[in-house]
Amino acid sequence: MVRRAATGMLIAAVLAVAVYIVVFGGPFGPAAPENGGEPAAAANPASFARMEYEPASYRVVAENSKLELHVNDAGHIRVFDKPGGRFVWQSDPDTSKERDLRGIWKSNADSPFLLDYADSSKQTTGVLIQTANLSDAKTKTTVEPAAGGANITFDLQTLGIEFKTEIRLKDDYVEVTIPDSGIVEKTAKQVVSIWPFPFFGAAQKGDIEQDGYMLVPLEMGAIVPMKQEHQLLSRVSAKLYGSDRAIPGQPGSNSIIPAFGMKRDSHSFVAIVEEGEYTSTVHATPAGLYTSYHWIAPQFVYRNEYFRQTSKLGAGYKTVEKTRTADNRRIRYYFQSGDQADYAGMAADYRNYLIESEGMNRIKPVSEALPLLLTLYGGAEEKGLFSPRFVPATTFSQGGDILQGLHRAGIGPIHVLYAGWSAGGDRSVLPEVSPAEKELGGNQGLTAFIREAQRLGDRVYLQADYTRSRQNDSFVVSRDAMKDINNKAPFSKWLGENEYVNPAAVALRLFGEQVGKYEALGIDGLSFTGLESVYSDYRASHRASRADAVADYRKLLALAKERLGSAGTSEGSGYLLGSTDFIQRLPLGASYDLVATKSVPFLPVAIHGLVDYSGGWGNMRETGTSERLRSIEFGALPQYLLTYEDPVTLRKTSGEFILSSKYDEWKETIATEYKRWNEALGPVRSVFITDHRELAPGVFETRYENGTSIVVNYNDTPYAGKGVSVLAQNFAVYSGLGG
Repeated sequence: MVRRAATGMLIAAVLAVAVYIVVFGGPFGPAAPENGGEPAAAANPASFARMEYEPASYRVVAENSKLELHVNDAGHIRVFDKPGGRFVWQSDPDTSKERDLRGIWKSNADSPFLLDYADSSKQTTGVLIQTANLSDAKTKTTVEPAAGGANITFDLQTLGIEFKTEIRLKDDYVEVTIPDSGIVEKTAKQVVSIWPFPFFGAAQKGDIEQDGYMLVPLEMGAIVPMKQEHQLLSRVSAKLYGSDRAIPGQPGSNSIIPAFGMKRDSHSFVAIVEEGEYTSTVHATPAGLYTSYHWIAPQFVYRNEYFRQTSKLGAGYKTVEKTRTADNRRIRYYFQSGDQADYAGMAADYRNYLIESEGMNRIKPVSEALPLLLTLYGGAEEKGLFSPRFVPATTFSQGGDILQGLHRAGIGPIHVLYAGWSAGGDRSVLPEVSPAEKELGGNQGLTAFIREAQRLGDRVYLQADYTRSRQNDSFVVSRDAMKDINNKAPFSKWLGENEYVNPAAVALRLFGEQVGKYEALGIDGLSFTGLESVYSDYRASHRASRADAVADYRKLLALAKERLGSAGTSEGSGYLLGSTDFIQRLPLGASYDLVATKSVPFLPVAIHGLVDYSGGWGNMRETGTSERLRSIEFGALPQYLLTYEDPVTLRKTSGEFILSSKYDEWKETIATEYKRWNEALGPVRSVFITDHRELAPGVFETRYENGTSIVVNYNDTPYAGKGVSVLAQNFAVYSGLGG
């Protein structure tokens, strides 16, 4: 009996251990410590005393002729802007001003960080993400002097999490870095995200005397006013570079700029996310939501939250990734004052950053005339009775006729972007480079068109999309298709075929295999679409982060420029700046956000003179004159999409989005618009924008460094004032305007 009892107890013990391993030490359990011992037990909150810090314990850790950096014992920072009259930007707002601020948001506002975490021991049943701050995590802060600043270690004692923040004062900016090597997870609690200095620059409405706003990275730039009352109490959350398609259900936004900022009267700052931008979200929170402060901050995400599907019927649970993204996070803060304290001044600092860090240089025009970007649409397939039928819209011979006609009208040089040129036309079986569509003239017709265009002084770019594929000799779905976090290969359908997402590494490989075919055609370069979106890849043998994907995109563009001479892209994502020769269809319109109610040309101001860009197609404008004026206001090249045939023939193809494009119907309008466009922007193509301001409701001035000013009037009545006069819905060019 004793032996049986002992045996039974032994079996029970073994089963208990097995259950523990399955539940707590499986693929979502806490990682074993490096010494090979057992995972540390969760900290007992009662075993730690709350740390008390003296708010006035600030000391200077670095200074130069422009800035002075202070740190206190709690890990808060203050930056004194000397040119701005020693205006202080601080991470610790004076919460005594808000008597009703209590509880969690009082401790959040008093904290130099917010940290979101999850309990890994509960990942097999779903996790609850919680937020900790300096106070409730009973954090022990250690500040150590370092060359040019300080190193701050935050030990969240109740969670068993520790991380470091490095603060450095550079020549004209403050750098904040969270090194990946400084993050330590001692227990089952895992870091999901960190918000460094979330209330840096936070201001109440009463702190703003004249003008104030938060600059958010939506579209080309947008602002959240801080002086007016907000009718809708919600925050702007801009995931940098949009959602990751490999994380199903991840919210996204049209965010193409890794920067944000704040203006407070005659003082402002712009923050540029230099590392970790592909896993970051910028949150702008207006006063009245949570607190009486306006505050804007980055959230560095280390583990994606996602729905883990456990059955084909859709069952599953919400969890976070087991593995932490192993990247450093780094952000730069530049400060402006006086006349430079606005979004134009912020953009100037971003421009300097692009020149310094991305190697961008001023454009060197080869012609005094402004280039016209012209998209020619070859054709596309529509569903046929037995097989798809090709519908031609612009043959290569007709394309030559269009170029000759435009040149006779005084237009040129022309940069042609030929879409729908290969076998099957638009949405063909690219990225396998097939011969040019025979109904357009085949390879012989294409090369004849290229020679004719170059004889006229034009450039020819073929349009290509290497971010999607169908099964073919070069692309094997099981091997090459991008896998999402649930190990599925996302796809869409077109004309009965599955179309898959290409990982960036596969796009690079395919282009490398095929670039010689483009080279043989004698083109001037490629115009790539699709690179404006960047995704992770969860293929077991080829795991890649968004940062890895961007590195491959840049290699692809470098190869195209090396072999073909030039390469352009669409929509202007910040990670491609410095790698692209031109940008087509840069978003120049409104952000349509209910909180960020006003769009501003932050990105155009920053990049004008460094790279050519256009707005939308001139013949596809939704608001006609207003969109043309907007392109001129923001220094964009003219761009049109033309077909030789009536686009009605494309209504059952992928070209159904083209509503009006027939060359004969648009040639006179294009000639008229191009002439005025060229007169206004031709002389300033390589000139930096120094200021942009609203002279009156609906009237805007863009000022260039050579003294040129372009004033645009969107109103239905003429404008006269401040030394200028502009007709209704028109623009005028001036030189040497003062004030």
